[in-house]
Amino acid sequence: MKKFFIFGVIAVVIIGAIFYFSGQNNFDLSCVTEEAEQIVRGQSLSGLIEEGQTIKMLKGFYNCNPVRRGDVIVYGYSGQPEPIIKIAQGLPGDSFSLAKNHRGNYNIVINGQAAKNSAGQSYELPEGRQQMLALYSNDYQGVIPANAYLILGNQTEGSLDSTRFGLIGKEGIMGKVEANR
Repeated sequence: MKKFFIFGVIAVVIIGAIFYFSGQNNFDLSCVTEEAEQIVRGQSLSGLIEEGQTIKMLKGFYNCNPVRRGDVIVYGYSGQPEPIIKIAQGLPGDSFSLAKNHRGNYNIVINGQAAKNSAGQSYELPEGRQQMLALYSNDYQGVIPANAYLILGNQTEGSLDSTRFGLIGKEGIMGKVEANR
């Protein structure tokens, strides 16, 4: 009887863990308005997604799903004829700041940790490149406001991303990049 009880408890824990962890990646796809392919132009995501690679964008995905840290998103940047593809690194409510390092450059710090690219390298902005994010950090007392996001390329020195144009609004996020091809 005791063995049966222990076996039952273990089974319940395993089944619960399976449901818990499988639910972590469930998304509502009902809000996806279109699946579109796009050829990557530029090298800002090099090491993660390469120039010339074709990605699939799920347009409208974030109309009913939250943006999660590490999501590769498509953003309609007004200064570009085509949308840009970036990584969501900072989310609403996150603390963020810039910390000068021993080389005289600035690390982007999110929730007390240096933000890192896909290779685990810290973003490190040279003098002058930190100014845009410093303005946002000061204006919002170091907290990313509701419906705002910090998006970065995969290049540690920054690219055409939040280091150049600041935090973005959710309304500019066009979709989510589905698994790389």
